[in-house]
Amino acid sequence: MAIKHTLKYPFNVGELKVEEITLRRPKTRDFIAVGERPFGTAGADAALLASLSGLPENVIEEVDIDDLSIIRFYVARVWDSYFTTKPYVENPIVEGLPAPPAAPLEDPPPTTEAETETAERLSA
Repeated sequence: MAIKHTLKYPFNVGELKVEEITLRRPKTRDFIAVGERPFGTAGADAALLASLSGLPENVIEEVDIDDLSIIRFYVARVWDSYFTTKPYVENPIVEGLPAPPAAPLEDPPPTTEAETETAERLSA
């Protein structure tokens, strides 16, 4: 089953007008196309997207970051199925996108008088 994403920001590369990107189910050759690039990096993602979509990497490099952030949810599932023990998800749009990263935790407020005094001295 293919994943189709209609671009929010379509673009042209030469004569080619790109309005949507369709990604097919991954094969071993798609990971081979990534080469020695560390998984999860922008370069590796671009190589994997190019292989899955059939578009050249120079076209993938022109995808707007808002569109790429959506497409990367799918790519993250592909990476997870290859580099971790998580199972491959055929259609993450239907089966649910992964949760966005949690917001960084803030330090809890001081609870004792000594902690409060130390926090006040450090912030001064």
